[in-house]
Amino acid sequence: QKLLGLNNDGSYNDFTKTWSNPQYISTIQYWVYDYKNPIGILNRAIYPDVEERGPYAYDEIIKNENIDFSTDGEKMAFSQRIIYKFNPSKSCKGCDPINDTVIVPDVSFMIGMDTLDQQLETLFNNPEVAGFCELLMNGNLPNVNATAECIKLRNLIIGELGTMMDVFDVSPFVNVTVDQLIFSGYQAPMINKVVNKLVWFVNNFIGMKILNETAPQYVLLNSENATTDQLYYVWTGKSDRQKTGFILRWDNMTNASLPSEGDFLPKSWWPSFNATWCKNGKNALRLDGTNGDYFQNFVKKTDRLPVFIYDLCRTSYLAYDRDVTVEGIPGYRFVLPADEFDMTNPDNCGFCNPLKYGAYETPKDARCMPTGLLDLSNCQNGAPIMLSKPHFYQAEPVVSRFVPRFKPNYDADETMLDIEPYTGTVLAAQKRSQINVLVNQLAHVNAYTVLRPGAYPLVWSNESFYMDEGTKSQLNQIYVPKKIVTIVCWCVFGLGVLFFLVGAIVLIGTAVQVERKRK
Repeated sequence: QKLLGLNNDGSYNDFTKTWSNPQYISTIQYWVYDYKNPIGILNRAIYPDVEERGPYAYDEIIKNENIDFSTDGEKMAFSQRIIYKFNPSKSCKGCDPINDTVIVPDVSFMIGMDTLDQQLETLFNNPEVAGFCELLMNGNLPNVNATAECIKLRNLIIGELGTMMDVFDVSPFVNVTVDQLIFSGYQAPMINKVVNKLVWFVNNFIGMKILNETAPQYVLLNSENATTDQLYYVWTGKSDRQKTGFILRWDNMTNASLPSEGDFLPKSWWPSFNATWCKNGKNALRLDGTNGDYFQNFVKKTDRLPVFIYDLCRTSYLAYDRDVTVEGIPGYRFVLPADEFDMTNPDNCGFCNPLKYGAYETPKDARCMPTGLLDLSNCQNGAPIMLSKPHFYQAEPVVSRFVPRFKPNYDADETMLDIEPYTGTVLAAQKRSQINVLVNQLAHVNAYTVLRPGAYPLVWSNESFYMDEGTKSQLNQIYVPKKIVTIVCWCVFGLGVLFFLVGAIVLIGTAVQVERKRK
């Protein structure tokens, strides 16, 4: 039975001791998409052509720390820290994340263009600036409508932002190392080279602080190497073993504005939860299940297993897929079903965010992205990040055909969790996902009017877990006797059948002899 708690002497009980310092084999592999046709994408509206580089494999050392139990033993607090170490032997031959470079869409460019658009709106809507512009127009062009001419000037400036990008050597694509993209980060060129310099120039030219500078930014996809931000509060299972490890709430230790709200996620993550058109919006805020380290005993095929996945900013429900055998131990395979990313499902409406610019065949201000994409922008500090299954597996055709090279399939792209059903022990797991950046068409900027709007893939990852030798030995202690009993039963059954056949043959032979004697 799974119970998180202490022994009478204050030490961790066996289950807590094993859980706090897990020994299972954990690895995360990254495949990075190297774009081969950025010029064609920008100038001729060509679909992305990418080369997959990888895997770049990192061993994960997982530590559950800051463990603290409530006085009644019903609840426990803990944080989880993961250390990533590059493992060349598990990576592609000759791969070196420090020196290997790739061309990828620049997340900061999309953020910067949106920021610049907002800054220009603030600038031109400022009464002093508008008055100054109209004064200039009236003084130099007395016979024209000064307000209309100022609007034309604003549109002209916005339309020529592409030329400005060339001057500052900034593009929607950036050349970075694999390590910079994933772990160490690179300086956001759009923010640091363009936006802040323009803000400084405007404020100094006008002589007053109208616009605010944006803090220098770095772009990286995994910022949690050897750090921990989340403090989780879970049930220990003292009163109900089926609820062991179920998350009650969590706090962000570095951002006090981002705790869960009881058993609900932050409302700022999924603001459509209370939209008038979304009847089941609170489903998006539900905080349920464990973090996936283990599950309750006696798992059934009909179960939908709740798991809170922080990377997805949501609770997901795993569904039974098939029976499997992992190193001789039978189990059930659960997967992340396609309906978890189905944005036409009324139960998923809370995960929708109205589109500011439109994408694919979806118009501006549409309620949802196409099926297969999860918009994480509100839980990623406004970064236009879209999550999907690798290679857009199970996404709508309009999404999956966006990158012609992609050939999605179950074995490579599905998230899988193999569980021993009697104990709820994880035998093996493959958590697969793809990070994409939403690229807008920027129709008002002359240089980018043909840029296809959609989710441009950056990397996909496979985070794998395999049971350690100790766990396998413990499970074999359960299954070896069962196998022996099964074998003995079949042997007894076989002997019974054999004796029955021998008896039948003897009986038939005796009957034949008796019949012959009568004749």
